[in-house]
Amino acid sequence: MPKGTVVASHSSAPLSDIARSMLKYSTNLTAEVIGLSATQKRGGAPSSLSASAREMSAWVQSNLGAKSAKFVDHSGLSDASRISAQDMVNALVSLGANGPLHGLMKEIPARGQDGKTIKSAAYKVRAKTGTLNFVSALAGYIVGADGTPMVFAIFTADLKQRRGIKRADRERPQGAKGWSRRSRLLQYKLINRWATLYGT
Repeated sequence: MPKGTVVASHSSAPLSDIARSMLKYSTNLTAEVIGLSATQKRGGAPSSLSASAREMSAWVQSNLGAKSAKFVDHSGLSDASRISAQDMVNALVSLGANGPLHGLMKEIPARGQDGKTIKSAAYKVRAKTGTLNFVSALAGYIVGADGTPMVFAIFTADLKQRRGIKRADRERPQGAKGWSRRSRLLQYKLINRWATLYGT
């Protein structure tokens, strides 16, 4: 710290509040800053975002059992990052169904096969979405009607469609909206099935 007299100071909101908002609204810049700050807090001195992401990859591999994890950023915005669905589940299990991450994730309303909210659903879901053109992910926790904790990760992608997107069409590629809707319906069906089979 430099020597001198403090003229003004400002304290941010608690990290838990910042992280909860970041997960809810998918604010990529906040994710990158949190990741860089975490690397520095652990004693690292990353020269770039990708260097910090490599530190995070090593930590996740060593501490959360996600051996396939290979990240190039902290937000997941790049399609060069890699992790298997099994390793994502391993990481979530390691953190615990009642661990700190569960409470930071946003509650996902239960939906039927038509996509409409099921207000009478007895199970609860807290999860994080991830969306790129022709790529959709949902991972998190389910608490069954009987209190049974479950962990899940669903990754879907049409890589052929994604590779075929022209640069000029990247903001709104043809067919991407309908594809994402079908992917979300698949996610709802899987979650409903798991909650019914294993949580009652």
